[in-house]
Amino acid sequence: MRVDIMSEISEAIEIRRPPAHAPRPSSGHAALPFQPQRAGRALDARTRRAIHAAFTANPCLRNWPAESIDGLCDAGYLKTWLNGELIFARHGPCDDIQVVLSGAIEMSWTNAAGARAVAVYMWPNEVINFIPVIDGGGSMHDQRAHGLTTLFHISRDALFAQFEREPALLRGVLELICVRSRALHRRIGRTALSGFRARLADQLLTLAEWHGQPTPRGIELTIRLSQEDLASLLVASRQSVNKELRRLVRERIIDSQYSRLTILDLDGLRAISDGEE
Repeated sequence: MRVDIMSEISEAIEIRRPPAHAPRPSSGHAALPFQPQRAGRALDARTRRAIHAAFTANPCLRNWPAESIDGLCDAGYLKTWLNGELIFARHGPCDDIQVVLSGAIEMSWTNAAGARAVAVYMWPNEVINFIPVIDGGGSMHDQRAHGLTTLFHISRDALFAQFEREPALLRGVLELICVRSRALHRRIGRTALSGFRARLADQLLTLAEWHGQPTPRGIELTIRLSQEDLASLLVASRQSVNKELRRLVRERIIDSQYSRLTILDLDGLRAISDGEE
């Protein structure tokens, strides 16, 4: 689990989130409680450590030399995006990779009727967008900030310069692409062959693996996803999600309070995911 490293990243960025009732600024930067953009060479040591942590916490990238990550830090820039702000449009140019330092990125598709399906949320400690940067084919999704989101952007030129200096870095990137591809195909198989209850259980298990905090009561998810967010991930209606979550609460598999989910019976949730109930 990545909770300790994620807390280090959040601390390093030092963003004061506005209260939930605060109005969203209409334009300009004056009303924002953070510096919206900062060059990599101006980063403080703690933020640099957070970027290093995001690379080295990933099993596929943990062998990247510190000097290579330092080079990327010097070449990139830090930027904070508002909730819902479009970072990259589907099929549009996507010429840099990003390190997610706070908030999240929603990777989604939207059809002509406005229906939205979420492929995945990329949370803090993830390094993303290697495929569009390497192949130059543009973003595969609409990418939007989910909550106030801080990213460290690294250009294609800077990344390729590091590959030229250290060709072995490419192996880690290829491994990461393979890991994510296998996860995607596993999800496609689940969607095709499993019922909704099993797919929801599987999604909750995945969230617990990446964002679970052990507590005396069970495993608490450290992120907050609305029922609408879960519905978009599962390509289902919010009503279906609400009905199934209520059932899981009645069965004492999970607990739900104030949009915070706690898994009370991990084995029971796994049995549902595997279709063994």
